Amino acid sequence: MYPVYYGAAILLSIAALIGTIVIAKNMNKEENQQSPKDDAEKLKGEKSNINSIPLLSTIYAVTFGVTIVLVWVFIF
Repeated sequence: MYPVYYGAAILLSIAALIGTIVIAKNMNKEENQQSPKDDAEKLKGEKSNINSIPLLSTIYAVTFGVTIVLVWVFIF
């Protein structure tokens, strides 16, 4: 039964890593497509609706939750 838990932890960790990399690449694409002047205007006038922090927080919260469950299973 332990290999199943280890497999689940490994898969979730890999999913979190891949999600983080995809989000980072998308952010870099958006930053590279704008000119410096457009970027400055955007920062001055607009509150960004495209925010990856909630998505990253969700990914890490799920990973943390699974880690806590696995620690609880193995220790208690």
